[in-house]
Amino acid sequence: MSRYEVLQAELGPLARRQHVAIMLPTVATAIGLAFGADNYRTGLALALAAILLLPVPAHYLWRRLFPAYRRRAERCTAIRSELRQLDQRITAIFAGYRQRQQGEHFKKAYELAGRPLRELEEALSVGMFRERREVFVTAFMRQGIAVRVTASIGSPMRCSAADNPARWKEHLERLGCDEIRQYHNHPVHDGHTRPSRADIRTSKTLRKLLGPHGNRLRSLIICWNPAREWKVFEHDTQGRHWLHFEFDAAA
Repeated sequence: MSRYEVLQAELGPLARRQHVAIMLPTVATAIGLAFGADNYRTGLALALAAILLLPVPAHYLWRRLFPAYRRRAERCTAIRSELRQLDQRITAIFAGYRQRQQGEHFKKAYELAGRPLRELEEALSVGMFRERREVFVTAFMRQGIAVRVTASIGSPMRCSAADNPARWKEHLERLGCDEIRQYHNHPVHDGHTRPSRADIRTSKTLRKLLGPHGNRLRSLIICWNPAREWKVFEHDTQGRHWLHFEFDAAA
C-alpha cells in the first residue's frame, strides 16, 4: 500500500468515530426538541435547526472536554493535511505532461520511445488515465530503455496491438532487445485488478508468436487508486498475477 492508501485507511475509522461522537447527542437533542414543541411544524423546525447548527459547536466543546476526542480530531486534521500534500504532488506530475491532441498518436504525445523504464511507466500511467479507454502499448526494451514503442487506443474495455505481433520476433532480434513489455490498462480506480480471460489468451498467443523468445515477453496491466497513484500488475499465461510496481507519491 502507498502512503496515501495507508492514511486513507487510518482516516476512515477515525472520522467515523468522530462523526458518531458528534451526531449521537445532536440527534438526541433534535428528538427532544421535536417532541417537546407545542406543535408538529415547530418541532420539525427545531429538530432541523439542531441537526444543522449543533455539530460545529459540539465539535469544539468535545475537543475541550474529552482528551480522547481531541487526540482523534488532531490526528484527522494531520492526516487530511498530508493527503492534500500528496494530492498536490500527484497533480503536479500529471500537469507535467501535455494533453494529447485529437488525432495525435499516443506514443508521440507522451514521447514514449527512448524513456527509461520508470519514466516510461509514469508517462503511460498519465496518458492511459486521461484516455478513459484501454490503450495497448508494446515497448521493446534494451538495458532498461524503450528503443521501440507502438501504441493503439481501443474502446473503454478492449484494445489490440498497433502493429503485427508476428513481426515482434524480428524487431526483437534486429534491435538486440532483452525483453518486450506489453502494457494495457484496466479502467479501475481502487488500486486492484487482475487479468481477464482475454488478457491471458492474448499473452499465450503472443508468447507462441515469439517462439524461442517467448520468455522475454512481460504482460503488464496498469490501474490506479482513487488518488491516481498507479500500480503495475504482471501476469503469466496461467492467470497468476502479482504487483510489479507501485507508485507512491510520498516516496
